[in-house]
Amino acid sequence: MKNVGIWIVIAFIGIGAAALALSLRVGSPPELAPNFTLRSLDDAEISLADYRGSVVILDFWATWCKPCTRTFPALHALSEEYAEQGVVLLIVSLDRSEEKARDYLLENGYATDNVLWGSRRAALAVKDLYDVFGIPRTFVIDREGYIRFSGHPTRLSPNDLEPWL
Repeated sequence: MKNVGIWIVIAFIGIGAAALALSLRVGSPPELAPNFTLRSLDDAEISLADYRGSVVILDFWATWCKPCTRTFPALHALSEEYAEQGVVLLIVSLDRSEEKARDYLLENGYATDNVLWGSRRAALAVKDLYDVFGIPRTFVIDREGYIRFSGHPTRLSPNDLEPWL
């Protein structure tokens, strides 16, 4: 029973540290999104900088990730709803092979031109650049290149996009 008390203290310290970190980010200036270049599944070289002037929804995703495949349709629908207002969806695939990602997308009727992979190593490097520890993870990048949303795709709503249109 003595060990239980110590674990409770450790848990409270962890919760307090997380709350402090969150409170420090609220009100802090937005971060400039790190630029990267990856090849699309259509073999085109795509750089985030190419989309400056657009609102970019950047999603980290993989076919083996069940929450990713569940949130994928809604994320696509949201980007399509706002496409005429300059919203672009870019997806970084963290699949183990390009073929897995392409096969899944084609079988389910999705385009492959906005899905970026390049190589497993290259995709993982971009994941690390954005400090992504778990997927799915979605970012909204405004027209000037600043990150305005970071979180689970189910938390992304039109209200998160509209201020940046």
